[in-house]
Formats: sequence, C-alpha cells, structure tokens
Amino acid sequence: MPRRIIACTAAALFIFLAAASNAADDGLKRLRIAYPSNSLCCVPLFAAVQWKIFEENGLSVEIVQIRSQLGNAALAGGEIQSFAGVGPASVSATLRGLPSRAVWFASDRLIYSLIARPGIRDLKDLRNKKIGLTGLGGTSHVAMQIAFEAAGENPKNFIYLSLAAAQILPAIESGVIDAGILSPPFISYAQKKGLKEIFDVGSRVHMPFGGLTTMMSALQSRPDEVKRVLRSLQLARRGILQSKEKSVSMIEKFLSVDRHAAEETYGDLARTSSGNGVPTRDGIAQIIQSLQMSGQFADRKVAFEEVADDRIAKEVARELGYKVE
Repeated sequence: MPRRIIACTAAALFIFLAAASNAADDGLKRLRIAYPSNSLCCVPLFAAVQWKIFEENGLSVEIVQIRSQLGNAALAGGEIQSFAGVGPASVSATLRGLPSRAVWFASDRLIYSLIARPGIRDLKDLRNKKIGLTGLGGTSHVAMQIAFEAAGENPKNFIYLSLAAAQILPAIESGVIDAGILSPPFISYAQKKGLKEIFDVGSRVHMPFGGLTTMMSALQSRPDEVKRVLRSLQLARRGILQSKEKSVSMIEKFLSVDRHAAEETYGDLARTSSGNGVPTRDGIAQIIQSLQMSGQFADRKVAFEEVADDRIAKEVARELGYKVE
C-alpha cells in the first residue's frame, strides 16, 4: 500500500477515534433518527435538534434523510433507532412483520394538494398521465388513491412516479410529470409560479401526519431512552406553537424557503399540530382503513395494540401538563 494512502488512512482513523472519544466524554446517549423528507411532517424533529432540546434531555441525535421503505429496512437492521413518521408505509411494515410500533403523533391531519401544469383543469384531464409523489406506498400515495376514490375516480387510471419532495415542482414546470402532490411550503411556491390546485387531497382523507415509529425492543429494554426522545419532540412541538418568530426562522433554514413561505408553513403547522402527541385509536384506525381501501390487509381485523403503543407518550404528556384521556 502506498505511503500516502497509509498516511491518509491513519489520519482518518485518528480523527474517527478522537471524535468517538469526545462523544463518549460528553455523557450523551447517541441515537440516529431517520426522516423521509424536508417537509411539514418533520419540523418538530429538526427543531428538537436545532434548539438542542435533545441534548437537554441527555441525547445526542443524528438525523438522516431516507425514504420510508428504506427506513423500515434500516430500523430492522438497527442502523437507525427510530423513524420520524407514522403513516401507511410504517403501519404496513409493522403488519407485515416488522416488530415496530407507532409511539407519537405530530399532526392531526394531512395537508396535501394536487398541483398540475397549465392546461390540466381537473382529474379527468389527468387520466393516463404522470403524477409525482414522495414514495410509492407512502402516505401521499395512499392518501391520493383514497381521495381519488372518494371523488369517483379509479386510482388505476393514473401513472405514479416517486420523486423527492423538492423535485416535484420543477418536474411539473419542465413537463416531466403532468401533476404532483405537494404539501407546504411547496404549495405556496407553486401558486407563486401561477400553477393551480386542481384537487384538495387533504380534505378528503382523515389521518394523522408525522410522528415517530420505533422498535418494540427499544420499548421493552430502553423505555427511558424512548421517553426522552418523545419528551424532546413534544417540547419542540410546544416551543413551535409558543414562539412564532423563532419558529419561522427555523422553518426557513430547515425547508430552505423564503420568509413568506416559512410564515405560511408555520400557519399550516400551528393549525394541524396534535395537542398532546399521544397516538389515538381513531388516527390509527384511519390509517388501517386507508390501507384496506387500497387493497392491503382487507380481510384482517387489526387491533390498535398491534401497530401502536401509547403508554410512554401518555406518561410524557401527563408530566408536561397535557390532558390525557
């Protein structure tokens, strides 16, 4: 091996060992939490990191962005400790055998709009055309299919393409896709560019958006760790609602948007955030129903306890002064 490579390898190893030593010295518990996209669903997670709320609760959290399907595999392999999301993809993975549970809700409802290129006026014009969304089988995909059925349209009459959230609007503008399902802040940007909403998906689908999914092994062997994560997220969510100015600045950074878009996104977040963060039976039932309507687990009666565990979230909520039923 050339001396230069040996020297570089040794230097890299030294840096790694030094970082590991410093990590061990600060006394914080190391965790890695994945999230699907820089979008409204994950703002509390970023706030907990940005405002050092995790550190105040004895945690050093690294956040990594990966799609829902890869997140399930990463959970199973122990590469991440939790996934920031509770929706059709995570619940479906649990029902298919992944020993995971939904443990926290971030929002009470979805905010999704179908935005189309000029010339497309309604869903009929979109038949057999391409629609962009973030993750086949994920929340946006399942929600849109349910909304189409509610509007009398056959979901099979449309072509779905999976794209990153930030890619959907440029893809509409360039003609790569004919329409895309967007959430804040991208709805605001689309409207500024003169693109119009042709279908309000969120108003036709009732299920929670965002949250946290973790492994049962963590709930059983490291409940205090899970509790500190949930406490941090709930404190971050409460801080967002209590401090508009601070939160708008944080949203600008996390979502890489301008001030106007950040303010609009903050309004949407404040309007849809869940009160105490406790997973609800109704919310889980709506996710399961959405899966069954899309043809999954149609003959299976699913109990709340099979996919969710609300015990730690309730404990955190009570300690923070929230009303818990």
